[in-house]
Amino acid sequence: MPRNAVIIVRLRKPSRTVNHLLLLLAGVLCVLVTASCSTEVAAGSKERALPDYLTSEESQSARVYRKILPAVVTILTSQKAFQDGREVQQKAVGSGVVISPQCHVLTAAHVVSGADEILVKTQDEKLHPAEFLFSEAGADIALIRFIQPVPGLPHAELGDSDQLVVGQAAYAIGSPYGLENSFSVGHISGFRDFGRFYDGTIPATFIQTDAAINVGNSGGPLLNSKGQVVGIASRILSVSGGFQGIGFVVPINTAKALLSFKDRFWLGIEGIYLNEEGVARLLNRDLKGGLLIERVAKGSPADKAGLQGGSVQARMLGRDFLLGGDLVISFGEEEACSSECLVDANKRFGASDRLPVKFRLKKCLRASLSLVFL
Repeated sequence: MPRNAVIIVRLRKPSRTVNHLLLLLAGVLCVLVTASCSTEVAAGSKERALPDYLTSEESQSARVYRKILPAVVTILTSQKAFQDGREVQQKAVGSGVVISPQCHVLTAAHVVSGADEILVKTQDEKLHPAEFLFSEAGADIALIRFIQPVPGLPHAELGDSDQLVVGQAAYAIGSPYGLENSFSVGHISGFRDFGRFYDGTIPATFIQTDAAINVGNSGGPLLNSKGQVVGIASRILSVSGGFQGIGFVVPINTAKALLSFKDRFWLGIEGIYLNEEGVARLLNRDLKGGLLIERVAKGSPADKAGLQGGSVQARMLGRDFLLGGDLVISFGEEEACSSECLVDANKRFGASDRLPVKFRLKKCLRASLSLVFL
């Protein structure tokens, strides 16, 4: 690419299909924010009366379980694979939670990744075909929807993960190893910020919990004591392969931000901001800072514009990096010296369909492009 090249890329901001989805999601999120959860429904004949000798903590746990259970689902997926030279169907089990009257289901991205068929099993044991709507692999968040919505199906209430504190009770529910509706109680153990950003503005933070999470729990909800969903189970840190007290959950506020493209550009990038020292030590360049692109979503505006992610794993300055990708040095008139640069660029260019981006290529040439959203 020649120096100071200007690339005009015709892209979608987003497509009509995505616009339709976003309008629907906006309504969903509005309902979830303003409406009370209506999931305090008896679980049929399986529900038992609460003994009068329970402690206040035990009673609270039981109430949380009964409130959320009708909205919890098991997700069954299958996809084609080749084993020993022949085609087979690989099946997997995960968890999810219904979050809207239109039967949208939040789950983990890796639960439905590559699935040819998605079936959602509700508490009445019925299987419902579902369609894939959205996924952010880096954040491990996905949204699916019943192809035929079920009127009156209970849905969960979304909480505010920014209000969580270390030490408060946390409740997890899902289908570990296929054992449906398994419930575990623990605490919020910490908040882990990995210094990365989705689309340059959404921090890649995770909630750490000691509520038991195992294979099959992925995609299931983490709850606060009000029975509100505050996170989606993602992964565990384990030596044995089983749960060892360290589970990671995607904050529900991250999911909300990723599912709402209102007032921000969607570039389709995942990266890490480098300050002046970081740029100097990692890239040997004299710049105030920049967004080092680590991954680019296939088919995204960034992908179509030619931006590239990294491929070389490295560890420096006390953290892991994926090196070899482009370095964004400005969004619009804002230097990419911190995550605030893209926020400010959004404010400046939010009413436009163009976002000028300057970046430094792998070969150290400088170039610029203008993302055009249709």
